[in-house]
Amino acid sequence: MYRQSSVFIPLLFLLGVSSCYDDANTFGSGLVESSFRNVVIDTCTVNITSVLIDSLETSGKEVALIGQYTHPFWGTVSSSSFIAYKHPSYETDIAESVVLDSLMLSLSYNGHFIGDTALVQRFSIHKLTEKIVLNDNDYLYNNSSVQYDTDPLAVVSFKPKPGSGDRLEVRLSDAIGQDLLTRLHNRDDLVSDDRFEDYFKGIVIIPEKTESQSLLSFSVSDSSALLNLHYHVIGEIGTERTLSIQPNTDTQFNHIDHDRTGTLLEGYPSKQVEISSSLLDDKGFLFCGLGWYTRLEFPFLNNIMQHGEQVHIDQALLKIYPDPSTYSDFNPLPDSIYLYIADENNVVTDAVKDYLGSEVQSGVLERNDADKGNTYYYFDVSDFMQEELGTIGMYKHNLQFVFSSDDYTGTFRNLTFSDQNGRSPIVLQLTYKIYESY
Repeated sequence: MYRQSSVFIPLLFLLGVSSCYDDANTFGSGLVESSFRNVVIDTCTVNITSVLIDSLETSGKEVALIGQYTHPFWGTVSSSSFIAYKHPSYETDIAESVVLDSLMLSLSYNGHFIGDTALVQRFSIHKLTEKIVLNDNDYLYNNSSVQYDTDPLAVVSFKPKPGSGDRLEVRLSDAIGQDLLTRLHNRDDLVSDDRFEDYFKGIVIIPEKTESQSLLSFSVSDSSALLNLHYHVIGEIGTERTLSIQPNTDTQFNHIDHDRTGTLLEGYPSKQVEISSSLLDDKGFLFCGLGWYTRLEFPFLNNIMQHGEQVHIDQALLKIYPDPSTYSDFNPLPDSIYLYIADENNVVTDAVKDYLGSEVQSGVLERNDADKGNTYYYFDVSDFMQEELGTIGMYKHNLQFVFSSDDYTGTFRNLTFSDQNGRSPIVLQLTYKIYESY
């Protein structure tokens, strides 16, 4: 069933023309009449399936994701960050006498967050007891983990300031600071260049579940996530010194947990799962960090071919309406979302591109702050729909509605939207021509 508007335009070719070729690919002589109708429908069926990627690579992304957030539909997400450190260049003369002032962890916000940052956040920092080692494919994932000491080096409570440019400074245990300073100053072989990461294996930063209401991201680089060893030389004025121990950005990774208790996802496997929107209260969703995306299928597109001898899709617009109850200042709408073309095995073959065919479309967000139900993303999928028209079986394709790979591995951006049975249903609007000849 569909709504349509049509315009009938007869084209009469005069007598005396020996032969002609009309838009319906028919040849004739003498009197030939052809016609076409323009049709607009906005009820084309779209099937929505939410798909969970087996695992996401989170090592080497230069971002520490730490905290906890409870989504109104999809449960509680928490993330811890594991960080190893490189051998520092310690140059104070061994003949000098040095005294520890402090060992400080210095974290720089990178701006991304979800959750209420006006509430106090609480982290604990623990020493690793197992060295971080990449897998055979040189990655670690959102479900990877290594052993750590259950007794914390420090616990910190703070109000996050993700957009301030400030740093979060945490004083770690003086015992570990003193041990590092003593061994480095004495040129202990245990802290030599090739053994440092075996001796000091690094740290993990863990959110306290009872006092964490936001997921925060911090930069991991030569100038962030540093361990700053502050000390001074005895007997000299103005000899305060700082040794900055830099993180190993190659092996740093984030471990992410997802508690689905009491949600529609409870009971489903934790990996390699596909769930129809009909089983999720008529919703589809995407969630970075966890690895959820949605597959869009158009099972009855070929039905429009029954309306005439030839059918050509002139325009196809896909509108996706975010669920108004799932986004806010605490969980803002993402700026960019993408559509990729996949075959029957869900192998990506191409992307939905702009009208020039050169850039991947990122979706246009039409925001309506007065009526959140009329806020939507739209994509021009005209080329895809025309190419898909008439295909069957193994030649059919679907669209994968996804975030960028950087978003998936370095943020917790998410989007929840309705299928065609929901309050703000997804819409595929087709404008096509039906050609006929007489």
